[in-house]
Amino acid sequence: MAKRKKAEEEIFVESVPLSPEDERLDKLFDEMETGSLKTLEDAARQIITLSTTLLGAFFGLLAFKDAPDYLKFCEVKVIGTLALISFMTALYFALRAVSPKRYTFSHANLTAKRKILDEMLNHKHGMVNWASWIFGFGAFLMLVAALDILFRI
Repeated sequence: MAKRKKAEEEIFVESVPLSPEDERLDKLFDEMETGSLKTLEDAARQIITLSTTLLGAFFGLLAFKDAPDYLKFCEVKVIGTLALISFMTALYFALRAVSPKRYTFSHANLTAKRKILDEMLNHKHGMVNWASWIFGFGAFLMLVAALDILFRI
């Protein structure tokens, strides 16, 4: 008797098919979500390229036998050191964004797949966000060092 009463109390909700506009919107968001992974990885790779290029330029500058006079300024040494650390740190975060990670999940479980996709997006977004802010800080420090050198010479 209790089971019959419970069945009678169930609530049924009617559904209607999506309109063409709703289908286009749903498809657009699906494409944006799947494109986000590629976009985040592309951004991380760009930061890796820029960081390694600037680090190479820094180390190339330090390799000169006769160092330019402006490298002897204390402020330039401090700012340059902070910029180098910033580029190395940005490189670290960008590499974390693109480094492969193993995910274990049941192939038939859509909820698990959704959770893993959200985890991937959050991880990559966080790493790229940190990498871009730190890279920007390093670029700002380079600008400060360049202005310091220009006004001293």
